[in-house]
Amino acid sequence: MHLSYLNAKAKLKPLIILIKNHHPDAIISRQLQEFIKSVTRQDNTIYYYDTETDIEPLLVQAYYNAVTNHQVVGGWLRANEEMIKFSKQTVAERFADLLSTDKTLKENSPPADEFVSDDVSKPILLLEAFDIQYSAQAYAGGNLTDVTRPMTLTWQEILIALMKIPATFSSYGLQNAVNRLIASKAEQDIKKEMPNVHAVSRCQISQDDLNQLQRQLVGANWIQLTTYGTRVSQELWKLTFHAKNLLNEVHHNSQ
Repeated sequence: MHLSYLNAKAKLKPLIILIKNHHPDAIISRQLQEFIKSVTRQDNTIYYYDTETDIEPLLVQAYYNAVTNHQVVGGWLRANEEMIKFSKQTVAERFADLLSTDKTLKENSPPADEFVSDDVSKPILLLEAFDIQYSAQAYAGGNLTDVTRPMTLTWQEILIALMKIPATFSSYGLQNAVNRLIASKAEQDIKKEMPNVHAVSRCQISQDDLNQLQRQLVGANWIQLTTYGTRVSQELWKLTFHAKNLLNEVHHNSQ
């Protein structure tokens, strides 16, 4: 692995490095730990992933980041001033602009949209329930059926799901955690309308609901952005002390 890395660096071309987020309890060899530290200390473009399914979307993201950062030569048109300004922003600044733009749009929207904006900024109650849409594949009698259904979750379930993933996680990691939560309840939920279903797979929250969920977690101070070094290649999140304290209170009250 060290030799492959050195050979790639020697080519003097843009280098994209993928590093897997390991669970705090994972057993990692000393050699791998030292190699990761060595790579992260250097001026590399690093992307962190949770599962192999995250890799393809990260490569797409890396491609567009390379273009916006002018890491391409020959045959490309120079980006306009707006794109140049965007490429110079940090992740935190981009996210702040996104929230600001989203807030402005909702302020100028009909009352229904204003209600949604209020939902994002209001405090979260652990036992409060909310609905999401999810898709899945249901197996019954040898047939495969694509289904889309609503599901009711609680914020306490979301918080417990987040505590089961690594200390820092990407948006894909958040999505995977929610999908696993949905998968644990989906078969029983789908059997309400399809009693002959014997297996359910590919459970996935809708993208709109995932985006809304992430905004609410940020607005309620449950998750916050974190960075690796001075060069940020990906949005990475972590639970806040506030969220961890809430979960500790839940465990204390249940004893």
